[in-house]
Amino acid sequence: MFKHILAVALCLNLMLTAQLASACGNHFYLNPDQLGFIGGAAIRLAGLAPPEPVFKVKHPPIAKILLDTQSEITIEYNRPWRSRNVRMQLSSSSGVTLEEKDIELTDYDGQVTVHFSLERAGYNTISIKVVGAHKGEQVASSSVIYVQAKKPVNSGDMQVSAR
Repeated sequence: MFKHILAVALCLNLMLTAQLASACGNHFYLNPDQLGFIGGAAIRLAGLAPPEPVFKVKHPPIAKILLDTQSEITIEYNRPWRSRNVRMQLSSSSGVTLEEKDIELTDYDGQVTVHFSLERAGYNTISIKVVGAHKGEQVASSSVIYVQAKKPVNSGDMQVSAR
């Protein structure tokens, strides 16, 4: 009887350990902003909240543009006071053409306008990576903008019915 209980306990332990080992670490983090002041402070002190990014980037998550037209998107950034040699490196999927791929960020906060065009519809992205030195260490922060093709509006396709 004792061997059966021990075997079941061992199997349960192995199943839980395998699930925890294969899960992504970000899924275990909690959002401290949703738990109020005291709950958020407890979550931060326990180390269950993700660390704040050193280089903060703010942009729209999705850009919808017409095919074969030039467009632009504004990316706001914020970097700490002691950071040096900060650059924004842009890369894109094969359906998006970027005018600039490397931008130096000289100000501590500001915005950058990125010009691009969409050549074909499909799953397209613009990847943003901010790289620089902060407190003597190399730090990187990354983000993604999804690019979708917008359907053109044809005035001849619209039908109006009067009742």
